[in-house]
Amino acid sequence: MDSLSEIFSLLTEERRRFVLYYLDTADEGVSVDELAQQVYEWEEDPSREEIPAEAYRETMISLTHSDLPKIDDADQVTFDRTSGEIRITDMSAEAELILSVSEAIERPDGACDIVAEKLG
Repeated sequence: MDSLSEIFSLLTEERRRFVLYYLDTADEGVSVDELAQQVYEWEEDPSREEIPAEAYRETMISLTHSDLPKIDDADQVTFDRTSGEIRITDMSAEAELILSVSEAIERPDGACDIVAEKLG
């Protein structure tokens, strides 16, 4: 993610922001299934224990056919379709900072700690 325009372009869609937030906090790659579950919880209802099948299917389709390819095109995420693993690859310090600030604004539940950690 080299240009400021590219960074903001990725962050224009809520689902892509949620994907980047989750991957940024993961210590290792995550599965599309895990990512879909987390994104659904953030978008819809974090208190639900089970995701409705149709909602899960729609989230998976959106991730695999739209959101992940756009993020992958920006060289921010690698998606190994064989293993089904997704991970953040090469994010500049500026992109990391913008992502952290965006998360702190959008998800104030402890995200400010993440920003402070990145800054200092």
